[in-house]
Amino acid sequence: MLKAIGSKIDLDDKDLTTYYHLVSDLLENELVLKMKEFTHHGETTCFQHCLNVSYYNYRVCRFFSLNERAGARAGLLHDLFLYDWHTYKPQKGERLHGFTHAKTALKNVKENFYISDLESDIIEKHMFPLNITALPKYRETLVIVLVDKYCGILETVIPRLRKVKTPFVKLAARFKRTA
Repeated sequence: MLKAIGSKIDLDDKDLTTYYHLVSDLLENELVLKMKEFTHHGETTCFQHCLNVSYYNYRVCRFFSLNERAGARAGLLHDLFLYDWHTYKPQKGERLHGFTHAKTALKNVKENFYISDLESDIIEKHMFPLNITALPKYRETLVIVLVDKYCGILETVIPRLRKVKTPFVKLAARFKRTA
């Protein structure tokens, strides 16, 4: 069962979601599935992060009558860099992961998939404004800029809140018993 963070919808339910039909070939692709091997934000894998971004990109693009197909597909491929950025050591003169991974992902995507100019722009420029010279050309690119940051925050903060919440839940339960 595939779920995006914060969603109760089963994304691989073929009968219920248009989303699945737009990305099913990618979800079954060996290279895309390889992203499950790499941790991305907190305890979230790169695959799960891309699934989260893809699904919410799709929803936002659909809401604003933008290209939901391009948003969903580019969202699933936007971090196809295939290395653990936590342990990666840049070579002398090489920039840090945040500045380079979008181009690395785009290179990997273009070598393995056919993508449109719109999807290419979405993938290449999703790190704006960190990459200040990579100005988004399309509205769908602005969507991923925001959705990617939103999902990254959720993936990092929610697991930490769950760990913090646990002692308070136990304490509240203790007070209920004594009252």
